[in-house]
Amino acid sequence: MKLIVPYIGKLKDLDARIVKLAEFLGISCASVALAPAIDHADFLKKSVPDECSCFAANPAVLKDWLGSHISDELVAFLLSRFTHLLVYGLRGDAFDAELISALSKGRVKSVEPIDGENSVYTIAEDSKDVCEAFAGLSFGPVNPVNDHVLSPSNDGHCVRSIISIAGRPMMASLKSDQCTIWLLAGADVVDIDAEAGDEPLSKYFSRFLPHAMALRAIFGEESWRPGEQHASVIIDDPLLQSSYGFLNFESLLGLMKEHNFSTTIAFIPYNYRRSATKIARLFRDNCDRFSLCFHGNDHMDAEFASDDTARLNTMLQIAERRMNLHKQITGVGCDRVMVFPQGKFSVPAMAVLKSRNFLAAVNTVPKPRNSDARLSFAEIAQPAVLRYGSFPLFLRKDCLHTQSADIAFNCFFGRPVLIVEHHDILRNSQILADAATRINMVASAIRWSNLATAVSGSLLARRTSEGVHQIRAYSGTVRVHNDSGAVKRCSVEWNWSGKQESLDGHVLEDGMPSTSYVADSAGTQVLVDLPPHSSRTLSLTHQNLYGSLKSIGMRQSARAFLRRRLSEVRDNYLSKSPRVLAAAKTLQQRLPH
Repeated sequence: MKLIVPYIGKLKDLDARIVKLAEFLGISCASVALAPAIDHADFLKKSVPDECSCFAANPAVLKDWLGSHISDELVAFLLSRFTHLLVYGLRGDAFDAELISALSKGRVKSVEPIDGENSVYTIAEDSKDVCEAFAGLSFGPVNPVNDHVLSPSNDGHCVRSIISIAGRPMMASLKSDQCTIWLLAGADVVDIDAEAGDEPLSKYFSRFLPHAMALRAIFGEESWRPGEQHASVIIDDPLLQSSYGFLNFESLLGLMKEHNFSTTIAFIPYNYRRSATKIARLFRDNCDRFSLCFHGNDHMDAEFASDDTARLNTMLQIAERRMNLHKQITGVGCDRVMVFPQGKFSVPAMAVLKSRNFLAAVNTVPKPRNSDARLSFAEIAQPAVLRYGSFPLFLRKDCLHTQSADIAFNCFFGRPVLIVEHHDILRNSQILADAATRINMVASAIRWSNLATAVSGSLLARRTSEGVHQIRAYSGTVRVHNDSGAVKRCSVEWNWSGKQESLDGHVLEDGMPSTSYVADSAGTQVLVDLPPHSSRTLSLTHQNLYGSLKSIGMRQSARAFLRRRLSEVRDNYLSKSPRVLAAAKTLQQRLPH
């Protein structure tokens, strides 16, 4: 199935952007040059391939081709030839009104500007088949520059309102003969490669999500779709002791059971000998609720923002050795996922993590230290960011910035919902409980898990026209399943972003070397034929060719000891007195880094 995009002379900017969005979603596109014709229906009949397709109708293009009138013959052809019509770029133009009235057989009369700026987007509760996790949500404000609404006629009861503004449809669909018509009232479509910035979702929602929703609904399994939805609360820094600051592990366990969520402790490897036996047992007995991941090594300021690969490699060697010893002592394992201390990291740090076969990194800040780089819409609409050494960076937000629309956005594009907090969130545990409740309400099928499971399960999948199940992995390890009674052919790929300096990766299948993979500058791909009711674990592994230091040095060890003890005094005692805490923070800032 293809998206057929007509043009005159060259693609209009709006149409070029819809093509880029469709291809980003894994959809095949074909452009058709429109030439002057007496019989427009006959021209399209001869110019458009016979296979099943969706016709992308930009009213501005059709107006340039047809003039001011659309014939009954062309309408009849469009409705009989195409299974779907995607009509976008609708504004309050007379031709736009005539076009949608003709296509809908009078059930939609016109396109009108919105009344004001204070309205919100309301997504229909019964629209889960199209809008997925967004179904039933309302949020805003709307975009008065871009947004328009449709005006159904009195007999427009067959028009399905999917997204509305002030009770009037902005996105709608309707059946006409054997064709489904999708109407998107709005002037623009985002450029998927443009910088997304730090704007809230409502600023660009109407230029992005309705078009992505319609395309995914039209093309179904032929478009990229996320796998399982995952979530985890991440609490940075605590030691595994009965209480740490406002955090009491037994109380937290009760809160997790009551509100159905799980917690990952971003654990500082420096503390590997300081875990309480009782709390270690609590973790082992409740491994579905508690887990650990790496949080730096010594948790010194900007330790992973260094450009010195030998130093980075040495720190990771120490951190891994410490956490292996911690597992021997406590029986509690640690996921090979790195949360950067203070959110500071460098591109070389990502490369060294990749070489040591960490699964991924997780961070609140989406860019390296001292960088002004901004993510594109394409990057925020994927499970992880791959621009830094092609090593996956998963993003997280705190409770207050994890609102219902943000949760739905993550679920729609396969991003795990990761919440970042510190021990002081338990000063008022209701904030954390409310965030977990929001996630469970928006994404009823969400799976709360440790970070290793979350990043490994965050993938995209589509079915090719040849019936191959194509899987795009975003962590070093992925598990593929075949729940059917027939052999399932899967193509698993790890894609690179930007220039790939080396091709040192090797694929393991259930821990054994695979010989059925290919690697080039674009990525690595492996073909797997899964027998009925079976699964395979595939891992992309790399060689660590970086040098290392003999030691970090006594001065570093002394600074780490002092910093960790001062941080614990701050969290366990000073945090409960705001004035004293402010003074302590001032003192800490004056200490040498």
